[in-house]
Amino acid sequence: MSAARQPKRNANREGRVWQRSDGRWTARVYGPEKGSKPHYVYGRTRDDAKAAKKELEDDLAKGMPAQDQTIAEFFEGWLTRTLPSQVAAGHLAASTLDSYADNARKHILPELGHIQLRQLRPSRVREWQAELLRKPSGRPRRSLREGETELPPPPTLSPRTVGYCQAILRRAINDAWADSLVSQNVVSRVPVPKVTEKAARVLTADEQAALLAESSSDRLWCYWLTVLMLGLRRGECLALRWQDIDFEARTIRLGASVQRLRGEPDPETGRRKGTLIRKGMKTEASAGVVGFGDSLHEALRAHQREQRAARMRSKAWLEADLVFTTSIGTALEPRGVNRSWQKVCERAGVPGARIHDLRHAFGTQLAEAGFHPKVIQKALRHSRMATTEIYVHAAKEVNREVPAAMDRHVTDLRKASARPSRRSS
Repeated sequence: MSAARQPKRNANREGRVWQRSDGRWTARVYGPEKGSKPHYVYGRTRDDAKAAKKELEDDLAKGMPAQDQTIAEFFEGWLTRTLPSQVAAGHLAASTLDSYADNARKHILPELGHIQLRQLRPSRVREWQAELLRKPSGRPRRSLREGETELPPPPTLSPRTVGYCQAILRRAINDAWADSLVSQNVVSRVPVPKVTEKAARVLTADEQAALLAESSSDRLWCYWLTVLMLGLRRGECLALRWQDIDFEARTIRLGASVQRLRGEPDPETGRRKGTLIRKGMKTEASAGVVGFGDSLHEALRAHQREQRAARMRSKAWLEADLVFTTSIGTALEPRGVNRSWQKVCERAGVPGARIHDLRHAFGTQLAEAGFHPKVIQKALRHSRMATTEIYVHAAKEVNREVPAAMDRHVTDLRKASARPSRRSS
């Protein structure tokens, strides 16, 4: 009789898949180095364990570390070491790092932090995306409106916010890939939620006149006028210094913006105090020199006299050379400026208008006046023409000069075609 058939044995260091007493399947994996110690992977089924074994073998062959870490553990180092080094190198703004940390703490780590970094899959990212789209916003309305007896439920997170959180996660996993901690960026394989762009609000001539009249008696009257006449962003105007203004040449050099950098939450109250910072422009196109006319020249001179008088009356004054300040010379709080503007709008009968709508009014006025889009792009200091086109398309009055010119051109062509040609003469 032939000898009994022996079961096939795995080759040396090949590892095998077996079932544990608790029902889970496990496999032993060896690295490519001679004498390397075994690593163990697990799965709910034999196929899961085999797939995990194959993935770890591939990762080890690429030189990736065998010991995985959770997404929460990776984010701890990413937010405290990797991103600060990028801020120091000038590749990331400190305010952006602050925003990344805040959104990671609120929307990423609670749902994904426990997952092993290399175990994150596109399917889980899609599930997380759907969870965020159903998640209530952290800013519920706290006061009843006319006719309401109870507050409505808070709105859910917007697709824009969810897409932003997904961009943060994608950047984090991309840095993990650069550090050879993962073999691919699975987040990039999941499309972000579609965002429906809201049409920019265009302040009518009557609304602008009402706002201009009402703001003329406001403490920040010169600030509102400067934003409107130069099309500045809120933080850019807050960062203006007197040394940036050349009254003789009638130009202003723009190169900075004021923003609030939020600090870490207070462990007892949970509130974040933060601090105001002066930072550079987001893009190179945003910085530059802009000109101003007689009206703003007169307004800035008048404001300068008012500020000098206020400084003489004040018992304390911070010599920061800022054009627009508090009563003691310090930088204005951006959110405080927003609240002041809302009061102006309510008094003027134009509720809901934003400070940024003054910038839109500036760009729209240029479009209505018939300026070339390239001229408008330079005036608004946009790096992309696509952004400028938002302002051009928002114009309510069509530039009639171009159609009129084409009418004259076609009329001339028709007249020329009615004349005898040289060939027939």
